[in-house]
Parts: sequence; C-alpha cells; structure tokens
Amino acid sequence: MKPGARIAAVIELYDGWTHTRDDADRVVSGYFGSRRYIGGGDRREISERFYNLIRHQARLGWWLAECGYEFQDGRARMIAELVLKDNLKTDDLEDRFTGEQFCPEILHPNEKHLINKLSGKTLDHDGQPGAVKTELPKWLYSELLKLHHENLPEEMAAYNKPAKLDLRVNRLRGTVDDAIKSLEADGIKNIKKTPYAPNGLRLPLGLNMLVTAAYKDGLIEIQDEASQICVNIVDAKPGMTILDMCAGGGGKTLGIAADMRGKGRILACDTHAARLDNARKRARRAGAGDCIQQRIISDERDTWLRSKSGFFDRVLLDVPCSGLGTLRRNPALRWRIGQRDVRAMMAEQSKILKAGAARVTRGGRLIYATCSIMPEENERLIETFMRDRKDFKPVPISDIWPDAPKSVPVPGGKDKPWLRLSPNVHGTDGFFVAVFERTAKGKAK
Repeated sequence: MKPGARIAAVIELYDGWTHTRDDADRVVSGYFGSRRYIGGGDRREISERFYNLIRHQARLGWWLAECGYEFQDGRARMIAELVLKDNLKTDDLEDRFTGEQFCPEILHPNEKHLINKLSGKTLDHDGQPGAVKTELPKWLYSELLKLHHENLPEEMAAYNKPAKLDLRVNRLRGTVDDAIKSLEADGIKNIKKTPYAPNGLRLPLGLNMLVTAAYKDGLIEIQDEASQICVNIVDAKPGMTILDMCAGGGGKTLGIAADMRGKGRILACDTHAARLDNARKRARRAGAGDCIQQRIISDERDTWLRSKSGFFDRVLLDVPCSGLGTLRRNPALRWRIGQRDVRAMMAEQSKILKAGAARVTRGGRLIYATCSIMPEENERLIETFMRDRKDFKPVPISDIWPDAPKSVPVPGGKDKPWLRLSPNVHGTDGFFVAVFERTAKGKAK
C-alpha cells in the first residue's frame, strides 16, 4: 500500500470507532476481516497509527482547539498527529494527501494553515491541563490524582506506551529453557525472562505465537506478567481443591494447574459458555484437562455454587472490572468507561466477593483480583469486606511472596497487605490482588 492509502485507512478506522460503542480491537478486526487484501506489514502500521490516535486523543484535541480548528474528526487528528509526532511538513503531507485512489483527498487551504500553526510544535505543551497531559477524562484524572498525587503523569506515561508480549511457560509441558530453545528454533529472537514471574518470558511486539511449535505443543501461553504473579499468589499446592469462580478464557486456571503439577481438582466457572469452551480447548493443549472441570453458572447465586459452601482450599475471584489496568493494550477504554460503569462494577464485585467467601473452607484462602487501577474497585471494596467479615483475616503478600521487590506495592498500598502492580514501576499491566484466610467456619452467605 502507498503511504497515503495507509493514512486513509487509519482515518477510516478512527471515524468508524468514534461512531460505535464497539471495542477498538473489534473495530480493527472487523476492518481487516473485510479487507483480506491488506498485507501484514500494512496492517501493523495502520493498527499502530490508529491506536496512537487514541493514545494521543486528548492532546491532539487540545491542539486542534488551540489552533481554532473547528473539526475534530479522524482526518484533522491524523494531520495533527503527522505534524506533532512525526514532524512532517506541508510538502510531506501533500505527498500523502494526493486524492488518488485509496488515498486521502488533497489538503484544503484551511488544513495547510493548520499545518503551519502546528509546525515545530510537539504533542506536549506546558499550557495543557493535567487531564490533557495524562490523556484522561476529567473524572478519571481526579480519581487517580488522589492515588498517585505528583507521580500521576509518570504513571500514565507508562500506561500510554504499548505493552510487550509476555508468555507463561507451562511447566506441565517443559521448562523455561525448553521454551526458549523451541522459540529460537522457530526464529524468535530477543527473548528475555520476566523479572518477577518465574515462568515468564518477554518478547517484542508484533510476533505471531500461534504458529510456533511451543504454542501448538502447549508449552507456552500468552499471559501478562501481572496475571502470572496473581497465579503465584494463589499459592496452589498439589492435591488441593480450588475454585476459579470467574475463569473466563481459563488463563489463570491453567497456571494454577501447572503449580499443582496436575494433581488435585480445579473447578473453573463462568457465566459465558463460549469462554469455557475456549478454556476447555486450552486445557487439553496444556495437558491439564484431567484436573480441570469447567462449569457454566448462572450468576453468583447459582444453585450448584451455593451447594459448595465451605468446600474449597482456594477461591480465586478475578472479578469483572473496568479493565483500566490494561490501558497499554486497550487505550480506548479510558474514553469508554464512565463513573456509572465503575459503580455498576462495584455492585457486582461486592456480590461476587460475598459469594466467593462463602465457598472457602476453614483455613483456606480467598484471592480477590482485578486488572483495574481504581481504588473503588480495589482498596475501598476490600476495606468494606474486612469490616463485614470478621471470620477472614488478610494475608500479607510478603508472607506468600517472600522475594517480592521493595516496589510492591506501589502508592496507595504501602502500609497495606495487598498487592498493586503498575507498568511504570513493574513493567506489567495495572493489577490488584488481596488475599484472605478464613479463620473460622462462620455463616455461609
């Protein structure tokens, strides 16, 4: 594709995304799915530029308004991005905005005037408000400022960079060294071990793991290091009976099975049959099918679930959440999640936490986890739980993870027993984990 054609594709993608409530990933997938003729290299560049428009949305909008430009559509933002980020001049843009087939229309006089105004500028400017500088909606900026204070710009700068590709090595199929050798045999280079997760590998972006022998043989799974750390904190042992109550696609379930060396019983539950079907396939590939049982539940009040009161040694609640800890991978979330959404999530999380607690046996542990950075979904919810449930005591993360780095947890939990991870401090997705032990039988609720 010509450079102009790739730019036209980005503009079309961005405008399509702004006019739908669909996830950005789904918009991209649908766009390329109907245009099979677009090659892999072109797809990568188009996708990268599209997501950069989203990552730079607030600052691009600020500059367009600052220049008195009345349009805020994909074309205007693309022009601003090419000038502010790529430092292109009018002549450069005229070579791309040619009006030829598949390319954007030629530049209008007012667009040339905009380019002149932006020339020599960068995305950042001292006059930008805090919410604009950090690429956050005003309400989210205010909430996160309470958590990170003066460190918020640095934190959000890390969230605004694309994540690396993290893998978990499945110990049921081999060792970390086995995985590295297999990947290298398939031509994969620049493989690094993750700093915290003992079975993790980190690779550059843009690699297709699904075609590698290591993936086909079940030796590796794609999983961010934060999720791998969460699995380690479950502290599963061979022979245990474990409930993964919000299993989804089963990534953490598989990690738990590997820690149990395939010996014991894991009940992987979810309300979506399609997710569990995928989890079942992944379990077979990983060699963990014998110890994992998938079960569809209606909700946290499911009759079968209620019959398992006080039954499990470990209950993992990786609850549905805002997902704002995954902004490196899903930058559009910040513009699609609102305060009402977070409040609705909190109500659901509270119900799931209550139901999960009732399933834990005496001496067993409850693990509450989110990929959210919102205190409302994490610390505040946990504090309410601790007030209400005197039959549970918090287990300090340092007791489970004695080699935890000094940077764990990050601001917001320094004097607390739970875990907070962030891309700025740890190079992972934003993640929260709290662990509780049931000290008394209590009353099933």
